[in-house]
Order: sequence, then C-alpha cells, then structure tokens
Amino acid sequence: MAELTVSAHYETNVTKSATSLLKLTFPVWGVIAPIVGGVTLFVLVTSLFSHSAAYGGPLFGFFGMAFAYLVLSAFCLLAMRILMKNQMLLDKNGIQFPILVRMASSRYVPWASIRKIDVLNAMNDQFLNKSLIFYLDRGRPLRLSLKNMQPTEVEQLLLAIEMWGTNCEKDPSLNLLQDSLKINTEKEGGKLSYTTMWEEELRRRFSSTTFLPLAPGQIIRGGKLKVVRQLSLGGLSAVYLAQLDGNRLVVLKEAVLPEDGSVALHEKANELFAREATLLMRLKHKGIVEVLEQFSDNNRNYLMLEYVNGQDLRQFVKQNGAQKEAQVLEWAVQLAGILKYLHEQDPPIIHRDVSPDNLVLREDGSLVVIDFGAANEFISKATGTFVGKQSFIAPEQFRGKAVTQSDIYSFGCSLHYLLTGKEPEALSTSNPKEADVSDELSELVVSCTQMEPRDRYQTAAQLLPVLRRMSSTTQKVG
Repeated sequence: MAELTVSAHYETNVTKSATSLLKLTFPVWGVIAPIVGGVTLFVLVTSLFSHSAAYGGPLFGFFGMAFAYLVLSAFCLLAMRILMKNQMLLDKNGIQFPILVRMASSRYVPWASIRKIDVLNAMNDQFLNKSLIFYLDRGRPLRLSLKNMQPTEVEQLLLAIEMWGTNCEKDPSLNLLQDSLKINTEKEGGKLSYTTMWEEELRRRFSSTTFLPLAPGQIIRGGKLKVVRQLSLGGLSAVYLAQLDGNRLVVLKEAVLPEDGSVALHEKANELFAREATLLMRLKHKGIVEVLEQFSDNNRNYLMLEYVNGQDLRQFVKQNGAQKEAQVLEWAVQLAGILKYLHEQDPPIIHRDVSPDNLVLREDGSLVVIDFGAANEFISKATGTFVGKQSFIAPEQFRGKAVTQSDIYSFGCSLHYLLTGKEPEALSTSNPKEADVSDELSELVVSCTQMEPRDRYQTAAQLLPVLRRMSSTTQKVG
C-alpha cells in the first residue's frame, strides 16, 4: 500500500484574484496573443528577406509588437504554472510548502529540519486571524496563514504534524488552535473528520505486517494447549481462548515479528518480551488478570493468562446504555487503584491499552483489567508501531512515546464512553457534558484527556482521593 500523503490547497486573496483573472483572460493570452504574435513574426521575417531595408523602421516596430505578444503569453503561462503549484504536501518524511511560502530551490523540508512549530495570534478569538509558524534549523521561519486554507485541510495538517512531526517541539498553542478549529467548525454546523485519516494511517501501518493466526483446534506447546477460538486480531498480535491440559480454560496473547526483520531485531524483541513477561508474572492484584506463563512456539511469542468469565464494559454499555455517574465513579475508583499499582512498580508498567474492551466485570461485580503488558510493549518497541484502541490512545503514544500519563488519558476516555455511551473523538480532549454528569466529573475527564501529558493528572495516586470523595458524595445524594 502506498504511503499516506496529505495535501492542502493554500490560496491567498492575491493568488485567488490572479488565478481568476488568468482563467478569465485565457482566450486573450493563451490563444489570440500567441497566434497573432507568431503570425506577425512569421510575416515580418518573410518580408525582411523579400523587401529592401527601406522598411526597416516600420518593420522593427512590428517586430516589437509581435515580441510583446509572445512575452505576454509566456509570462501568463509561467504565472499560471506557479499558481497551480501553490499547494502543500505532507508525508512521513517532511512537508512540501507552497511556492509562495517558501521561494527556494527546494520547497520540501524534512521533519528533521523543523525545530519548532507554534501559532501566531493563538489567543485571538477569530480563527482566521491565526497562523502556523515553522521554525527551521536554517533559514527564516515559514508562516502559513490559516485564512488561506479550508478548515478540513487545517484539521488534516494538525493531525499530520501530530503523526509525523515526532521530534519537533510543539508549542501548547497548537492545542488551543485545535480547540478553536473544533469550536469554529461546530458553530458553522460542520463536523471534523479526524477519524477517517486516523483509520487510513492505521491500516497503512499494519497492512504489511499482518500474519496468519492460529486456527480453532490447532495444538501447540507439545500438545498441552488447544486453541478453542480467536478472541481478537490486529496487525502483529492475536488473542485466543485456549484449553490447557484438556480441562482448564486460559487466554493466549500472541505476538509475532515480521519475517523480514533482522536477526538483531528478533533477538532484541525476544529479550524485551521475556523481561516484560517476567515483571508481569510477579504482579499480584485482584484487579489484574494473572499472567501464568511466557513461552515461545514456532517463532511466536505467547503470554498465557488467567481466563476471566465475565462481560467487558463495552458489551455492558451496549446492552444497558450509558451508565449513571455513581456507577461510573465506583468503577473509576477501582481502575485508578489498579493503575496506581501498575505505575508504582519498579520499573513502572504502562498498560498501553486501557479501554472498555479490556475492563471486565467478574461475577461478583468487581473490575479486572485484561490484555496488557508484554505483548504490547514487544510490538511497540520492536516494530515502531503503537498498540491501543484508536479513540482511547494518547497523542504521545501514537508517536511511539508512551508514558504513565498515557494511561491516564485512556482512563479519561474510558470514563467518557461509560458516561455517554459514545466513542470519544480521537486526538481530542474529551468532555462528557452532553450526559447528565456533574461539572466536577466533567472537569476531571477534561483534565485527564489533555493533549499534553504535563497538563493531565500526573499519577493515578492523585486521582484516587478525588474519585473516592466524589463517589462518596454521589452515593449520599443518591
């Protein structure tokens, strides 16, 4: 599959007027002028050779007129070509700026050459008065005025910066710009479409790394494990329900490296997988699914986990609808306690895939976190791809730089889903204000899902007392 490329038209009022004028006058400079100039020049050259030089004065006057016609035609043609190239293209390697923004021998600027990106007039209430400023390692900064672009193209530009500009310093004003874009579009009755481009990039990243999953009934581990059915599949991993020694049900989390990977890559990845699995097998918490064993079979790595017989929260919400605040807070207290335990390990363990799909209710109503850890870490570090549900993944994790605050972001997105019954918008700050939710809980979700890790709650330990107090207050009111 071809690499994803983002294109955006960049038209100033001057270029719009010039383009319209050139199109309107095309019959003059594109047809009449070259014909008249060419014919006149032909006639004059013929006359020059067939008549005496006595007519030199008038002939040279006609020569000048013919030359002027041809120059006009060439000039207009060149101007039209320049205006047609006034477009920007972005891909994973860099940005091709519009010709009127970067008048240099090369309009293409690699991401590695962009030092910083911020917004001019970030605090201005008018969206169209803002500009993006790109500071380069060399040369003057480049300015893109947003009034010269469509909102949908600005939207894609921001997502491209988020996806590919991983080493650029991004001023917090970019987050303000995204919020301004969202508000401006909603006022005009429109809707942003991050999800479309997001999913296209996901498909591209995983398209060349798919593998053939295990089939139901397949026997592995020397006859000890029998695959019952596939639970989920994505990119380089799969999850199965399996039977151990003919009786006990377990869950297998499988991770596979692409066959074209180097020997060094395979060795490093296997080392990471084994190390993370060892850490996970030491975990002892009632809210965390037990990791029973780690092993390799036929060049594939596996985690064997405890099978939890219960319903995940996504299924629960689909069947029962959005949940009341009191119930969500009860689950939130449990989940925050689980994250606190994981993040306080040495080294901290980042789940990387906190979402309603991976939160299961046991028969006694308690919450247990499943499907996390080594396989996700293994895939992320070994292949450079990220792991996580599209609408729940933090921006920095999408760039391959997950931190403990990434789980806090996913935690906030999960609360949004439980309270509203709707997917949170990808690459955005979530706010469940549409549901019957207290202002305090809405503000907590907003704080957890800030775009920058430093702007969120920093630890689950900070969240716990707040959630406990809110849960206690809600129960008393109820």
